[in-house]
This record gives sequence, C-alpha cells and structure tokens, in this order.
Amino acid sequence: MKRLILPVRPISWLMMLLAAATLLWPMQARAGEMKKRPAARIVIVDANGREVPSARPSSVSQTFDVTVAPGFQFIFSPDTVNISVGDTVRWTWNSGGHSVTGGENCSANSEFCSPDDMNCGALNLSDAGAVYQHTFNTAGTYSYYCVVHCSRGMVGTVNVTAPLQLMSAVSRKTHGAAGAFDVPLPLSGTPGLECRSSGGNHTLVFTFSNNVTAGSASVTAGTGSVSGSPSFSGNTMTVNLTGVTDVQQITVTLSGVTDSSAQILPNTSVSMNMLIGDTTGNKSVNASDVSQTKGQSGAAVTASNFRTDVTANGVLNASDVSLVKSRSGSALP
Repeated sequence: MKRLILPVRPISWLMMLLAAATLLWPMQARAGEMKKRPAARIVIVDANGREVPSARPSSVSQTFDVTVAPGFQFIFSPDTVNISVGDTVRWTWNSGGHSVTGGENCSANSEFCSPDDMNCGALNLSDAGAVYQHTFNTAGTYSYYCVVHCSRGMVGTVNVTAPLQLMSAVSRKTHGAAGAFDVPLPLSGTPGLECRSSGGNHTLVFTFSNNVTAGSASVTAGTGSVSGSPSFSGNTMTVNLTGVTDVQQITVTLSGVTDSSAQILPNTSVSMNMLIGDTTGNKSVNASDVSQTKGQSGAAVTASNFRTDVTANGVLNASDVSLVKSRSGSALP
C-alpha cells in the first residue's frame, strides 16, 4: 500500500493549489475592476430636492451665510450682511414656513426671492433645510423680509459695496479769499500740469468710489517727499508734498488704501508734471503764457483763469506776470 500512496501525495497537493488559484482569480479580477471604476458623484440636496452648491468661493467673490428662523425665532441671523459686488448670500432654513422676499415695508420688489427668484409676489414658503442663494452684482442697499412674518419684524438687509477704485486726483491750492482751485491729474495718459508756485509745497487730493479710512503715500519718482500722514474724509484722501522741484515729472504711489468695508486698493500711482509759469499747459513757458497772464491782470480769480494766478495768492497782478517772465524758456520733454 505504501508504494501506491507515496506517488499520490504530490498529485493531491498540486490539485489543491490549482483549486485555490481558481477560486482567487475571479476575486482579484473583480477588485481590479472596482479600482478602475470612477467614484460616484455625491450630490447634496435640500428639503425641496434642489442641489446645494458646495464649491469654495473664488478668490474674487465670497459667500455669506444667513440662517432663516434659527431656533424657531422670527428672525434672520444675522439680519444685516455687508458684502461686495459679486458676492453671494446663502440663506438656510432652520425651521419651515418662511420666505426670503426682496422688498421694503413688506412689499415685494421682484429683485430677488426664494426659492428661485421667480413669482416674488407669491406665497413662496420653504421647509426646514431649504437653501436659497442670490448673487448681488450691483452696489446698493437691499432690504428683504419673510412674507408671512414681516409684520412681526422678520426683516433683513444686504449692503452691497462697489469695488474700491480710485476715481480722480487733483492738485489743490487755496488762492487767498478767492478759494480753492484744482488742477486735474488724469489717472492715465499725459499727466496733469501744475503751473502754480508755492515754495515746493503741494496738496494732492484723491477721490475714491467708497469711503476710505486708511492708507499711505510715497514719492516713487521725481524730487520731493510726502509731508506727514495722509488725511481722510469720506471718500477722499489728502496727501501733502514738500520739497517738490520745478521742471520735472513727479509720481506719488498710494499703498494700502482701505475702505470702510475693509477692501484694499492695489498700489496705485499718479503722476504730475511740474512747470511753473506754464499757464497754457503745453509743457513750455513762452510768450503765450506771458501774454495770457497779462491779459488777466486786475481780474478776479475764477475757475476759468486761476492758472494765471501763478503765485496762488488770489490776486492777478504784476507779480504773476513777473514770475511767468522769469520762467520763460523752461520746458518739459
């Protein structure tokens, strides 16, 4: 019997190995197929079956969240949101039976409304868990309310601020009792030309799209320097310069200008041509400027002739003519 059993053992082990391999191969094949299959997309929906956006806001715009009726209270939390143009407000219902309806004094204006900005005058109430969002692309103040509970004070406000921009710049001087007059400084193209003399001291006033609260300024080209810290009033920033020499182009760069909504203006530069006596503004002091100044001598200083008051003292007389003559021949490239 031993002679018959001994040759069978290797054959038995071989058969067992073949059987195991046969069982394992389909499992490995199925595992490989599972790895190749793309993961199923997960979709989150609100109580009304609408998909809830889950993407991160871009670097340009942001999404601000408001809770509708938290803890069954008849309020929006927060009830006031301050955003910038292009930002989105997303309302989420903590309890049902409420709406987000754009309008004032409980009257719909059809600017926006839940659930889809349509039929804003209708009784559009959403259930707990609902999500509605609206992107505001125009600056302004937007009021809204719950169509059912407006009379109970369930109202909200979205304040939308325009992007912070530099709108204009001027060189401002006070001409005695005649008042202040501005030389415009274009933000692009050929710089504005300042022809008035004030001992190298000049005041630049920058006007922005929004109220500004902070910022700094520096001379980044030409000869001169900023005197003291800028001052702010509403949407204007005033920068005082000192040691500004004649016959040059000077550039002032604004940095870190911040508005009341914490928006920060990118570094912005404004240039000004300096040429005392160039009353005609053609980058050359010559007989034309002398003649123009003589023609205004004795006249009252007004918005139409203030450039000939080159001494900026509010009086047009021989002193102005003499100063222009002394600068004759000066020119800018």
